[in-house]
Amino acid sequence: MSTLASYDELPYDSLPLPETQPDVIAAVARLHGFDPPDPTRARILELGCAQGGNLIPLAWRWPACECIGIELSRVQAAAGADFVARLGLSNVRILHGDLAELPDDLGEFDYIIAHGVYSWVPPAVQRALLDACRRHLSPQGLAYVSFNVAEGWASLAPLRAALLERTDATLPAHARCQQALRVLDELSTDWSDAALRKEIAYLRSASPSYLFHEYLAEFNEAIDFAAFAARLDRHGLRYIGEAGPRRVVVELEDAWGLSPEGMAERWREAEATLDEGLGTRFRRALIARADADCAQPPQAERLASLAFYADLASDEEIDLDTPGEQVFVNPAGNRFVVAEPAMKAAAMALSMVYPRAMGCAALLDAAREVMADCGAAGEIDIVTLQDVLFRLVMVHGVMPTVWTGAAEHEPGEHPAAHALARLQATVPGWVVSGARHVALDLDAAGRELLGCLDGTHTQDALSAHMHASLRRAGLDLPRAHVDVLTAQQLWRFARQGVLVG
Repeated sequence: MSTLASYDELPYDSLPLPETQPDVIAAVARLHGFDPPDPTRARILELGCAQGGNLIPLAWRWPACECIGIELSRVQAAAGADFVARLGLSNVRILHGDLAELPDDLGEFDYIIAHGVYSWVPPAVQRALLDACRRHLSPQGLAYVSFNVAEGWASLAPLRAALLERTDATLPAHARCQQALRVLDELSTDWSDAALRKEIAYLRSASPSYLFHEYLAEFNEAIDFAAFAARLDRHGLRYIGEAGPRRVVVELEDAWGLSPEGMAERWREAEATLDEGLGTRFRRALIARADADCAQPPQAERLASLAFYADLASDEEIDLDTPGEQVFVNPAGNRFVVAEPAMKAAAMALSMVYPRAMGCAALLDAAREVMADCGAAGEIDIVTLQDVLFRLVMVHGVMPTVWTGAAEHEPGEHPAAHALARLQATVPGWVVSGARHVALDLDAAGRELLGCLDGTHTQDALSAHMHASLRRAGLDLPRAHVDVLTAQQLWRFARQGVLVG
């Protein structure tokens, strides 16, 4: 196959994906008792990398890494290669190619990323993907492979079937999406099932690429965890852990005396049962070679070797004296209920230094300082902190990492953004990524301002430029108001780690 026509015609959004960061993958692996390679000096391979929106920021972040992306869509691969050339990066390559026919000289990789690939390709390509992981993983290397889970997709199968049946597969992708939206309007009045109506409501506002590739594409195999684990076994691979958020964590009872292999087998069985109970829809599995370390369920005491970061806020007045439930929200709108004063203080401490990360000992000191500054009387010890932190880490309210970098810089008199962010802001179709691999939600004005931050303009000059630009766009705001908006946006850039000193 020379190219992937549907992705040439309607490219999937090429975004930074926080759970695919090798420093996060390494941290999750450590929680499972697995010793991963250093992500800052690793060889990283992404299969199905689109135009590189996920991979290129990783290469920019860690110059000592070597990054290779493989993409079957000729259009997307060319866009990625052009972006790399314009950025002048020498440690990343975006190659047009088929993951089923990888070059023989690729060598071994410490991290392999395959997000949104496995369930959406034919069985032969699924086998080729797992073969590639076995053949190209280093001895302690880790692969991230996401897939749709049968238990969660069972209730949505009628929706996909209806859209496939009632849309014309010969139409161009965009036209078929428009047809699918009309079908969704009809189904929303015909169907009473609450889960399906909720999904229909989401699809109406989702990007056309998601609607097309998830519901209208030829392949979308949802598989149960036990079957996926069995396929790993057949390919000389083993399951290490789940990189996605977990509402419930497996705890093995009566596991004393079991061998590591016996405990891992019990754990896999429990994971399959958990999917049935929770109706899991999507998994982000971490896998390794079968001859690598045998991982186990995650343990809170293993947090001691990690660092953590969080970008949380709350509209409530935080009570650090009593264990009452309060809601923290991240920029994506995800809500996290925290009751323990120790964790509230830790969440506040992490958010104050974001995007930097803190290790357990430093976080304990910072949480104690927050409580003291707020006049709270409670005491925090490391065991208590690890216990409450573990639960928030599992649901990704707090992200674990083995990399504490991502230093933030204040705007200064002549604000400057790094070259990656400025190029992302000025090239159409590219998403700006923050220091912690999150997509920045920027309107046209925000992108224009970011593109101007080459360090040669004062804040006053930038504000004047934005005032004139907004007037040309038909938005005549008072200059004083634009000054405030410009300053606020510059500080948002600073918080997301895209400014340089």
